[in-house]
Amino acid sequence: MIDPSNLGRAFGPYHVAVEREHVRQLAATLGEMDPRYHDVEAARAAGLPDLPAPPTLPTRYGLWANKPLLADLDAIGAPLPRLLHGEQHYSYLAPIFAGDTLTASPSIVGLERKAGQSGPFELLTLETRWRNQRGEEAVVDRLVVVVRGDDGNQ
Repeated sequence: MIDPSNLGRAFGPYHVAVEREHVRQLAATLGEMDPRYHDVEAARAAGLPDLPAPPTLPTRYGLWANKPLLADLDAIGAPLPRLLHGEQHYSYLAPIFAGDTLTASPSIVGLERKAGQSGPFELLTLETRWRNQRGEEAVVDRLVVVVRGDDGNQ
């Protein structure tokens, strides 16, 4: 179980570069065929500085792909094999474009213990604030993960 003293704990910061190919791949996966998401010249012709990121792009760089954050969570009692995605919510404050450098600052904003049919578990809420290279807050990502209990049967 996670020690309650970890509530409020901050991790990072973690830095990621938004790559054009990541934007193109996610747009294609979402079925977004607008040329502005695939062709730099089309984006610039539309008055954009580069390819605009589809709304859920921060997920690519968030918890599941962030090895240092996963190591930090493991150290407090939330190892990856016991984590299940619960829910996620984004608040968009500024657009993200290919070529941006984002800095993520996650923190634990919620920790709740529950008793389930298969044993105890915890709901861990992480809030990650993503800032761009200009210091603007671009996205606030709130993620709830279920941390399954460690009863030896997991």
